[in-house]
Amino acid sequence: MKHRSSYIICFLVLAAAILNSGCVAQSPEESVESKVLEFLTAVNEDEAGMAYSLYTGKDFLAPASITMIFKNKGIGPGTIMESTIISQEIVGDLAIVKVECSVATLDLSGNAKSTTLIPIYFRLQNSELGWIITRVSFDLELTFENAELVDIEVESTSIDLITDNAPIITVFAFAMLGAGVYLDKKDKAKKKENNRTIDVSDAVPLQKEAIAQYVRFVPAQQITVGNVTSVDVWVKNFTQEPYHNFSMKAKFANSLEVDKVNLFFDTIAPGETAKRTWVVKPKLAGWASIEEPTVIFDYMGTKYIGVLDPVWLQVQ
Repeated sequence: MKHRSSYIICFLVLAAAILNSGCVAQSPEESVESKVLEFLTAVNEDEAGMAYSLYTGKDFLAPASITMIFKNKGIGPGTIMESTIISQEIVGDLAIVKVECSVATLDLSGNAKSTTLIPIYFRLQNSELGWIITRVSFDLELTFENAELVDIEVESTSIDLITDNAPIITVFAFAMLGAGVYLDKKDKAKKKENNRTIDVSDAVPLQKEAIAQYVRFVPAQQITVGNVTSVDVWVKNFTQEPYHNFSMKAKFANSLEVDKVNLFFDTIAPGETAKRTWVVKPKLAGWASIEEPTVIFDYMGTKYIGVLDPVWLQVQ
């Protein structure tokens, strides 16, 4: 659950990289049409700043001039009832579009009294930012003749950063996703391990001398206060049959913080040597003990249990 947010982040990064690297794109005709209609929608909703961001040229010198010029042509905010693309032509990096806007005359209450069809001509230019409107005309029909390309400045944005580094970001995102999956599996495995219990019911007691032959405790050297250390538990199966459900538990002194009390070896094959580790953190200097190390396992259909001598740790 706690790694779900990392999956979402990875997905969004991948989606942004893919979308902006050109893997998913509109056709030129669709892009040109949507840009013009987006511009007219912004004008109609009195969002001059938005309209101005879609435009580069000399018809409008500032966002306010868009509102003023459109009002002078009888097109005020909220008066465009419908915008219809009449014609569209694309030649290279240039496009010319003719639109007819059904414009209403409003009364004092804001209700439409009558409508008029007003033609608007657009010239657009393809750039690193996509299609940009470079010319808007109400009276003169625009053509490709003598049309010059406009120098469009491209400001670096966070999206540009993603686009420029799309291959690296994609690799990194996949790495993050893989790491998230790995950590999620690791967390689930740890939860499952911590929830396991040791069943000692109906177990047959064994003398510690019999168990001590195949179990060894190896504490780390130079154990110091406040530092995490380890106690390795080694088990060797000298028999011709496997040990099943082999596990170990113990009682730890109050001066020791332990990560997991129960160790699970599961099946140990004949001749196999297995190791598990107690991870502990001493809180006091001196001698600390791991009391009653208890072994439980199944062998040839019988469950056995045995208790070994304490394990002593010298803490500095």
